[in-house]
Amino acid sequence: MDHIRSYLEELHRTLDDLPIEQIEQVIQLLEASRREHRQVFIMGNGGSASTASHFVCDLAKNTRRADLPRFCAIGLTDNMAIFSAYANDEGYENAFAQQLANLVHPGDVVIGISASGNSPNVLRAIELANEVGATTIGFTGFDGGRLASLVDVQVHVPSNVIEHVEDAHLSLEHMICKALREDVRPMSVHQPTVELLSVPVSPARTPSVSILPVPAETARPDRARTTLELLANLSRELEQHRDLPTVIQRVLRLALHAVGASSGSLIVLGADATVVEAVLAYGDMFRTGQGLEETVRHGLAGWVVENRQPALVASTLDDPRWLRRAWEQQDGHRRAAASVPLLAGGRVVGVLTVIQRNGSPFTHDDLVLLMAIASCVSLSGAEILEMPQDLRREDAASVHPYGDQGL
Repeated sequence: MDHIRSYLEELHRTLDDLPIEQIEQVIQLLEASRREHRQVFIMGNGGSASTASHFVCDLAKNTRRADLPRFCAIGLTDNMAIFSAYANDEGYENAFAQQLANLVHPGDVVIGISASGNSPNVLRAIELANEVGATTIGFTGFDGGRLASLVDVQVHVPSNVIEHVEDAHLSLEHMICKALREDVRPMSVHQPTVELLSVPVSPARTPSVSILPVPAETARPDRARTTLELLANLSRELEQHRDLPTVIQRVLRLALHAVGASSGSLIVLGADATVVEAVLAYGDMFRTGQGLEETVRHGLAGWVVENRQPALVASTLDDPRWLRRAWEQQDGHRRAAASVPLLAGGRVVGVLTVIQRNGSPFTHDDLVLLMAIASCVSLSGAEILEMPQDLRREDAASVHPYGDQGL
């Protein structure tokens, strides 16, 4: 009997020490993926494979609500024919990545479950997911392994007992799915101390770092925490301001600051994909946007709307999706761009685009952050974005003109 009591007592302590903040962030990311009709991929080995299959089942079936889209949940452990074909022909370490390569899109969610955090096939698939712009989540135990430094969000079970780690992972998928069925508020997080919306936009861009590999102590954990605080602030701003011109100007200001962009635009679209509201920014100068219909029809924003996917442009001089103005052809400056859709009610309701004039390209991390901002706006600001046009404007703030319209 003593060994039973000891096991339960230690398991209880492990569950008490689970990282609540990271669990809530996973709930938020999955809720955004549901509303945006993104795919969710889940994988693991051995006992973690069973948990992955269980997670897929619960996510697809037990989160159903009449007022929300259903999850598109896909298990990478469940098709033994294709799993064994890749494992036999191309190596066990590629069994997940090769499946994922056929299916994953930017903005999808990829969850890897590994008690050690060092499963080679899980690591390889997470690396591929990062490269294409998916959001990555890791369920780990022990010291977190390499997986901890590769994912956007790590949910770490603080135990060195494999049975307790696997018990906790199963409990995690149950509590996450229950929350997604019963409580869909995306920003149930601690009150942050950083007020990012009050920080002025800086035209300077900080140097970017390579995406992979990222040491655990240097980048992703801090980035995930900062992103969570940023989104919490944004959610509160959207609750406080109901005037559409004010909202989109503040959102664009935050996005520019978050990725160090020099200019950008935020376009709100009607049901027929026409421009109903827009704001342009250059440095700390903002003005209401005009003449952006051509960009939506023929430029990068139009590509994002048509494909319902984010886009990275390394050079606006070379990318055919970019609508080059006459003045831009003359000045010859190389610009980088990133653009993401705002999705609500099953359609694209807006496009957020940021520009960097010094030629330094935006990174995968920048794109993930912009997608998180877009998701938060789509979730918390859906009523503002979709209300009739004549009700959107209360008292639009005056903005300053500028000449850079190559957005």
